[in-house]
Amino acid sequence: MATDGSKGLAASGNLAYALQQAREVVQLPKLKRTDVVAVLSAAFDLAESQPAGHAVRVAYLSKRIADELELEPAAIARVVAAGLLHDAGIAVRSTPDDTSNPGGHTAVGAWVAAQFGYDRSVQEAIRASHERWDGTGRPRGLAAEAIPVTALIVSAAHWASDEADGFENLLRARSKLRQPIGTLLPIMGPRVAEALESVLHADQTWIDLSSGDLALHLDVEDGEPSASNVADAARVFGRIVDAAAREEGRSDRVAAIAVELGRQAGMPAAMLEALFVAGQLADLGLLGVPRHITDKPAILTVPEMETMQRHTSSGALIVEDLPGLEAVARWIEAHHERIDGRGYPEMLEADEIPLPARILAVADSYCALRSERPYRPAFGATEAMGIIESGAGTQFDPAVASMLPDALRAVAATSEASKAS
Repeated sequence: MATDGSKGLAASGNLAYALQQAREVVQLPKLKRTDVVAVLSAAFDLAESQPAGHAVRVAYLSKRIADELELEPAAIARVVAAGLLHDAGIAVRSTPDDTSNPGGHTAVGAWVAAQFGYDRSVQEAIRASHERWDGTGRPRGLAAEAIPVTALIVSAAHWASDEADGFENLLRARSKLRQPIGTLLPIMGPRVAEALESVLHADQTWIDLSSGDLALHLDVEDGEPSASNVADAARVFGRIVDAAAREEGRSDRVAAIAVELGRQAGMPAAMLEALFVAGQLADLGLLGVPRHITDKPAILTVPEMETMQRHTSSGALIVEDLPGLEAVARWIEAHHERIDGRGYPEMLEADEIPLPARILAVADSYCALRSERPYRPAFGATEAMGIIESGAGTQFDPAVASMLPDALRAVAATSEASKAS
């Protein structure tokens, strides 16, 4: 393995080849907002230490209950959104505008829903998703009809999903949950409890739950599919990761620098759009890293470091489930690889690392250096640039690193122009 920079220099010399390869790869798919949120909601499962697909199962069961209650299509779409985001607040310690209290994670979940553009009824359903029909719930102790029916539906679906997850397989869960559930009346009330019982007695419910592809088949009215839905949802998930890390705006900065580096490298517009999404979602997997590790004000132990390093693969596994973003997932997984082969998770070298991942590595590292960490203060701009330059040829692609000063100036100019307007 070369350690003298020759691999990095080779990468620099092959930048044109890498760009040619990149041109052949990606443009953002056209998807509905619900589809994007459903797939990426797996990050909330990571943060909550729930089995994979928990949020989607709650959303699916919520939809089935809403169908049983014969709600209007728009109301069903709101139910599904609340189901997907019902526990999203667990991933976030505090919102940037400090509105997380009172109310705990359900209030923060309402903030998350607002970031995605969901209306007040979805936000209120999430706020009330831990209320109980008998008035003993939280945070406000609402009772009976004072609780939005959407919240009662999500509560019922959450209960059923948790119960099903407690069994080794869905056949046993099906047998148990098809028994009368009258004891749930104090939680969700008679109307929703009756609808849930009908849903759990339907064979189609269990067929669908065992299919493993619920995320892209929730089928609700939520506007037309578009590439902008993907970019918009990615931006919100970046904002959520930033809020969880208490580092507001970092994902925007990484994405902006990465896009400008890609522009200077000559990438076409479609690739720049994909690179923006990759920059926003680069640290999605960090939602699954315990906070005692991310916040540790000292050197990590070997097991802690291994846990931290798994965040690239965790995020990539989530993103690759979005059709058309398989390549973006590879960039995310590889953005901590190094030109000299000493990175992670696969110890790739030079041209084995996709060019967009090399770009993300420089953008992400610069932003990390410029940010305060539990174990060190933030570096100044000149010092951070010096560290990037010193890593050219070993940690970073020299050609990409050499473009960073111009990219930073362009990003700063764009930001100033935006403020002026």
